[in-house]
Amino acid sequence: MHTEIWRIVLVGLFSFVFGWSLGYPFEILFAGVGFYFLWTFHIISLLFGWIDKGMRGIPPDADGVWGEISDTLNRQRRRHRRAQEKMRRTINRVSRLTEALEEGILVLRSDRTLDWWNSAAANLLGLRSSDRGSAIINLIRDPEFVAYINQPEFKDSIELASSTHVGRLLKFSASVFGDDEIVLVITDITRLSSLEEMRKEFVGNVSHELRTPLTVIRGYIETLQDSGDNSAVAKQAYGQMADQVDRMQALADDLILLSRLEAEGPATDLTPINLYELLSSILTEAELLSGGVHKLHLACPDHISVGSQGNSLHSAFSNIVFNAVRHNPNGANIEILAQQDAEHIVVSIKDDGVGIDPTEVPRLTERFYRGDNSRNSSTGGTGLGLAIVKHSLNQCGGDLTISSRMGHGATFICCLPVVRQQPTK
Repeated sequence: MHTEIWRIVLVGLFSFVFGWSLGYPFEILFAGVGFYFLWTFHIISLLFGWIDKGMRGIPPDADGVWGEISDTLNRQRRRHRRAQEKMRRTINRVSRLTEALEEGILVLRSDRTLDWWNSAAANLLGLRSSDRGSAIINLIRDPEFVAYINQPEFKDSIELASSTHVGRLLKFSASVFGDDEIVLVITDITRLSSLEEMRKEFVGNVSHELRTPLTVIRGYIETLQDSGDNSAVAKQAYGQMADQVDRMQALADDLILLSRLEAEGPATDLTPINLYELLSSILTEAELLSGGVHKLHLACPDHISVGSQGNSLHSAFSNIVFNAVRHNPNGANIEILAQQDAEHIVVSIKDDGVGIDPTEVPRLTERFYRGDNSRNSSTGGTGLGLAIVKHSLNQCGGDLTISSRMGHGATFICCLPVVRQQPTK
């Protein structure tokens, strides 16, 4: 800008002085200014011509303001090209990455139409290039998937049998990103499902097979206990053997129950039962187990009905209450509270005992997981109780939430759906 100002001043001064010497100062000044403007317009036309051609090649040779502008545009062009090249390399890398994945990835527009997918998704769903822009529910017509993909928020995943490959099981997980677009991840879990089924069958079969030898061993122990050897060492040995057989029997029974719950899945026909009567019977059993050293309290309206499959809910609630009795010190308060709203029945079992480390809470419903050994060393539990609670509640359409802090007790919240009355015909 400094150069351009000096150029204008020099052109004006020279034109004025030269015109003064000829006797036409203002006419020559006007001519000089006009020449400057013509030259400036020429430089501008060259600059815009270079811009219109995509700023390819070397910018027009100029100095002053327009030279600075052309140099700035040229630098910006080089930065833009570097950014484009970097973006192109990133896109190519992401494309190679998605093509290398075994999981299928689909991108859906906000109206649930197909926008993009990788090779794995094309293989798993049998997609063709002509399917771009088609509604996903026209390609996957399963009612469960239609309900899943049309929900406003995605929290869980679903598992469906493949419609294009017989015997293949697929897992669908969706998430929202960008401008209400959806990324759908498809995983082939056929092998994992087969292994899980084999595991369940193995555990169930082994548990059943354990019953016979355990019965035989218990019979021989009882026979030996009734024999003539009444020494203190023999009595202690037989007693410990009997205790261990009882623990193995309890473990086998729990494994069989857990395998049955997993195999049956959610029940389709639940039997309505009175919740107050169910919890009252469990409270009576808990008082006998406690021997009067704990304070148990029940608050439940007597008109609430819940849907149960057999004794699933009795097993779930009793496991939680009995654990509260077994794992808490004398004098602990144990409260069983039940309430109902328009959609749910909530049963909370709360104690003010020793509590559970919050880091262990997410794993409490895992098979054989035990928390702090101080809570379990004297109880002889199988480590399957809360896993049975979780599956029992799931069978009845409910779920379990656990919250606790060390030294502040624990709260187990069981949420169940309201029993809908069937219309009379």
